Amino acid sequence: MIKLKKTPKIAEQLIIAFILLLSTLVMLGWFLNYPKILSIIPGSATMKFNSALLFFLSSFCVIKSKKKKHPLILLFFTLLVLIISFLTLIENLFDINLFIDNLFVEDIYSSKNPGRMSTATALCFFLFSLSLLGLRSDKTKKGSQNIVYFIIIIAFISTVTFILDIPAEYKTDFYKTMAIHTSILFLLISSLLASKTPNLGFTRVLIGKQSGSNLLRKLLPFVILIPFLLSYFLLSLLNKNAIEINFGIVLYTVILISISVTYTSIISIGLNKSDTERKKLENNIILRNQELMQFKEALDRIAIVSISDNKGIIKYVNNKFCEISKWSREEIIGNTYEITSSNHHSKDFIEKISEINDSNNTWIGEIKNKTKDGKLYWTETAVIPLKDKLGNNFEYMAIKQDITERKENEELLASKYVKQLETKNKELEQFAYIASHDLQEPLRTITSFCNILYTEYNEKLDEQAKISFRFIRQATGRMSSLIKALLDYSRLGYEEELILIDCNIVIKDIIEDLNTTIKQTNTKIEFKKLPEISGYKTGVRLLLQNLITNAIKFRKKDTDCIIKINAIKKENFIEFSVEDNGIGIAKEYQKKIFAIFQRLHLKNEYEGTGIGLAHCQKIVNLLGGEIWVESSLNNGSKFYFTILNEKEKNEEKIKMHLID
Repeated sequence: MIKLKKTPKIAEQLIIAFILLLSTLVMLGWFLNYPKILSIIPGSATMKFNSALLFFLSSFCVIKSKKKKHPLILLFFTLLVLIISFLTLIENLFDINLFIDNLFVEDIYSSKNPGRMSTATALCFFLFSLSLLGLRSDKTKKGSQNIVYFIIIIAFISTVTFILDIPAEYKTDFYKTMAIHTSILFLLISSLLASKTPNLGFTRVLIGKQSGSNLLRKLLPFVILIPFLLSYFLLSLLNKNAIEINFGIVLYTVILISISVTYTSIISIGLNKSDTERKKLENNIILRNQELMQFKEALDRIAIVSISDNKGIIKYVNNKFCEISKWSREEIIGNTYEITSSNHHSKDFIEKISEINDSNNTWIGEIKNKTKDGKLYWTETAVIPLKDKLGNNFEYMAIKQDITERKENEELLASKYVKQLETKNKELEQFAYIASHDLQEPLRTITSFCNILYTEYNEKLDEQAKISFRFIRQATGRMSSLIKALLDYSRLGYEEELILIDCNIVIKDIIEDLNTTIKQTNTKIEFKKLPEISGYKTGVRLLLQNLITNAIKFRKKDTDCIIKINAIKKENFIEFSVEDNGIGIAKEYQKKIFAIFQRLHLKNEYEGTGIGLAHCQKIVNLLGGEIWVESSLNNGSKFYFTILNEKEKNEEKIKMHLID
């Protein structure tokens, strides 16, 4: 990078040094009468003293520096070049002598107008001085550059005549006395002057980065070099009388056309490859832009997005921002985030957000805002610094999610009322546990004494007494089962954590545990690939086991029991179904079956406590879902239940269920 920056300045200094050196040598040559330096090509025109002097003065006028010293001196040099060249033009045009040709030294080598610059040289210096003056104003810079290109053309023609060895008698009067080193110095100093305005005209096209500039740089060497070499070759043949002039012109034309076609074809092939690559890049950019637009549209639908500069001035907001804040886009753009400030947060909080100005970190946190009509809302906010080409933070994107409902729920859960409800729930759970546990003790006492009496007095009891003892034992057994079921019901979800559960493994474990019953009843359980869910390990197993055992229990007597278990993923929940071909449930009882201790059949028909489906309902409610049944008598039953698909939503629903 350092070399690329210094190279133009070094090149300029070398050219200036060369011009100063050559012009100084020519002036010394005139003072010392050393003709070899005055006319480099023997017999050709000499560089006059005035020409060398004007080159010497002009070189100072084009020196590039950030702070030009002595501007009045440089202006004086420019005006001196202008006056001398203008007077010389007057002399050449009107064939008069104004006594400026031999003002410093006497020309003893020229036979005609000794010491006088050629018309071409005088015109070039005159135009050059005008161009220097034109650079002083922005309005005339473009015209100044056009003048420089005209000088380059004049000097280039003169240089070509020397290289092609055109005799002086064949040159026009305009070029006859212009020396070769004069032409070369004009090419160099004019090119330096053209570089002063790189953003204008031909210079801008030549050094630009566009495809047209690249093409020009490729063609320019060919356009200059090939015709020049062909002309040199043709003149050499003509001077040696090797070919006639008519044939020479034909040969020149054919060779120039052939080389031109070949060269342009090579360039065209390269351009075609570049164009193909460019089209691929364009298509790729279009696809990427389409993807970015889709991402932006998706983000705009769900998030509040804004962009501000490093001073906090808002430059962009999306429709969601306007919709939530109730401010219009015109009212927001140009303002700071004070427009949505609720004054809820402390200065330290605001300063922490501002600290990302000096870092590359993303700030994430919760902010309380205020709408135009004074309503408060919460957002989960991420502030992301955006960088410029130099890697400095120049803009900041804020992506926000409205979490007002969640914060309200959190505040509700944190309130005194909710804490009281949670305390009452714990007291009820403790009461149910103590009550069911303490009730077991007298039942065990009754059962024990009943067994002792029956064992000791069995032979003395008549048949009616034995039947009474049997009824007592059966009643205490049912009472014990009911109390245990009540205890299990009260402890569902108690001190359990939500975990990820594979339902396929749960079903396989249940089938293994119920293997004997399944074989005895010829039951067939069918299930496809079931999903993983977030739930309580014990509760989910009990839920599925109760539904399966109910299906086996209420099967038709003369029909093999078939149970089908399926699950369908929906928007944010999973819907399970457990279908059987059993005796079915009448429509009027389909809501009652989920009540605790609710039975539809006599105890001697079907065993059970009547709490199994109540267990299922509580488990599903704890997981934020619902349970229902579709059935008709003698046509089987199909139990449905839903479970939320996201752990976070499950936890939120569970909290709300505890409140209920």
